[in-house]
Amino acid sequence: MSLTVQAALWGVVAALPLLVGAAVAIRRSPSARVVGLVAAFGAGALISAVSFDLVLAASEKDVPRYALGVGVALGAIAYFLGKRAIGRKQGSGGGSSRGAALLLGAALDGIPEAFILGLSLAIGGGVSLPFLIAVVVSNFPEGMAATAELRESPGFKPARLLRTWAVVVAVCGVVAGLGGLLGEKTPLEGVISEGFAAGALLSMVTGDLVPEAEKKVGALTGLLAVLGFAVAFGLHQLGE
Repeated sequence: MSLTVQAALWGVVAALPLLVGAAVAIRRSPSARVVGLVAAFGAGALISAVSFDLVLAASEKDVPRYALGVGVALGAIAYFLGKRAIGRKQGSGGGSSRGAALLLGAALDGIPEAFILGLSLAIGGGVSLPFLIAVVVSNFPEGMAATAELRESPGFKPARLLRTWAVVVAVCGVVAGLGGLLGEKTPLEGVISEGFAAGALLSMVTGDLVPEAEKKVGALTGLLAVLGFAVAFGLHQLGE
């Protein structure tokens, strides 16, 4: 099995919690508090995973010092522009338009995560377990929350919702495969790509995941985020 195919399969595995979360939201309708608790923990885990399994690892490669910073800045800008475009779409329409915008937002979150997994497989020789766990933990509540909103939009029946999330999972698999393919190229390209994904992910965590969790669980957000960070860091140390 080629490295690109392996990366694609790992991307699908990491994105599957979006689909599982959607299915749970359709069948169980979890409370906002439950979604917020899981989101807060996942935010801390992602920050730890990005810091130690992505940024730190990339900074130790023998490439120009500017590469990582440029990648991080480009990733943050790209995420900001994408979310801004989605926000304009939300503001200009309701119903199915708003639901579609939320779905696009979830896909925009999942794409850099899948890309990182593909890169880590190609550059590091294997998938980072702490990062994989962090992605899984953050994707599950995101799938629940977005689906809860989409259910209120006309035309989004359960079967259609599940099919749509399945497409998102497939896209993440393709992106992970591309990350694996790019990671086989020069170290400079890999570092810039890792920085890009890190910038996009950190923008998502600080601008979306943490504020949304804070709305749902209040002061518990900080505590759970630190616990998530600690657990991911512990996993990182065990993997050393």
